[in-house]
Amino acid sequence: MRKLLLLLITAIIAVSCTSNKATIKAKIEGLNNGQLVLKVLRLNTQSVVDTIKTDSEGSFIYRTKKLTELPEFYYLYHKERKVASLILTRGDKIYLTSDTLGLEILIEGSSESTLLNELEKELLAKNTEFEKMLQKRSVALENKNGKLADSLNFVLGSMFVKNKQEAIKHLYLNPNSLTNVYLMYHKMPGDLPLFGDMRDILLYKRVFDSLSVVYPGSPYLNPILDEISLRERSEAFSSKLLDASEVGFPDIKLPDTKSQIRSLSELSGKPFILVFWSVNDVNQKLFNRDLLELYDRYSPLGLEIYQVSVDTDKTAWARAVAEQSLPWINVCDGLGSASQALATYNIKEVPSLFVIDKSGSIVARDVFDSKLSRAIAKIF
Repeated sequence: MRKLLLLLITAIIAVSCTSNKATIKAKIEGLNNGQLVLKVLRLNTQSVVDTIKTDSEGSFIYRTKKLTELPEFYYLYHKERKVASLILTRGDKIYLTSDTLGLEILIEGSSESTLLNELEKELLAKNTEFEKMLQKRSVALENKNGKLADSLNFVLGSMFVKNKQEAIKHLYLNPNSLTNVYLMYHKMPGDLPLFGDMRDILLYKRVFDSLSVVYPGSPYLNPILDEISLRERSEAFSSKLLDASEVGFPDIKLPDTKSQIRSLSELSGKPFILVFWSVNDVNQKLFNRDLLELYDRYSPLGLEIYQVSVDTDKTAWARAVAEQSLPWINVCDGLGSASQALATYNIKEVPSLFVIDKSGSIVARDVFDSKLSRAIAKIF
C-alpha cells in the first residue's frame, strides 16, 4: 500500500513538473553533432537561456526549465543565424524540422509557433521585393532619372499599401494571437514602420484590448500601451501645432557651422521646410539630394530650409554639411536626443520635417518624395 502511494505521489509530481515546462523535439538538417543557442525575448532584448547539442543526425530533445504562466517568444540560433521562432507556453510538445539557414521550417504542436513562422516567412519575402525596388529607385536617383524615380515611388507606395492591408487582415483574423505584437513593430526596408501612421493608434488599441483579455499582465503588452500613450500625446501636440497660425510656429535658436546662432524666426514671412536629420544615417544623404532638387527649383521663389542635426559629433556633422554642399541654414547643438529642439517639436525619429507657409502655418508634416514635392508646389 505504501509502495503504491509512493508511486502515485511520484507520478503526480512528474506530471506537475512536466506541465510547467515545454518539450521541443527537433531535427536540424545539416547540423550533425552541432550546437544551437536558445534565447528568450525579454521586452526588447533577447537573452540566452541555454545551449542545445544535436546528435549525429542533427536531432535533439529539449525540455525547458519551468516556464512562466504566460506564453513567451523563444528563438533557436545556429551561430548568428536564426533557425526557428517559437511561442512557448506550459505543457507544449513541439515537433520541429528546419535547416541551418532557417529557410525550411515545419512546426507541429504549437499553433502560435506555426503562425509566427508563417508570418515571418511572408514578411521576409515582401521585404526582399521592397528592397529590390528601393535599390532600383536609388540607381534612378543617382542617374538623375527623375521620371523613372517617380514611377518607382508609385510602385513602392502601392507595395507598402498592399503589405499594410494584408497585415491588418492578419490582425483581424487572429485577434488573440501574440504574433500581432511582433507584427505591430515590423519595419520594411528603409527603416519604414508598417504601422507608423499616427492614425494607426486605433490598431494598437485593438491589439492591446484583445490580448489583454487573453494574456492579462503579459510584459509584451507594455510596449503596446506605451506606444498608445505616446501617440495620444503626439496627436494632441500636433493638433496644437497645426492650430498655430495665430501665434506662429515654435522658435528654435541653435548654432550653425560657423558657431553663429541662427533663429528659426528669421524665416518668418517666408515659406520654408524645417528638417530634423542625422549624418549617421546613410539614407539621409539621398534625402538631402531630394531636398537639393527642391531647393534649386523653389529657392528663387523664396523657399528656405532650416535643417537641425540631432547628432552629438558636431565635427562629423559640419564635415557632412560641407561635403554635401548644403546651401541652406544648418544648425546643431551637439546634445543629440537631449536637444530642446527635439522636445519642442516632439521629434521621435529622423528624418522628420515640417512644411511651413508664409503665414507661419504648418501645412504638412513628415511628407517625403512626391508628397513633399506636391506640398511645396501647393505653397507656390
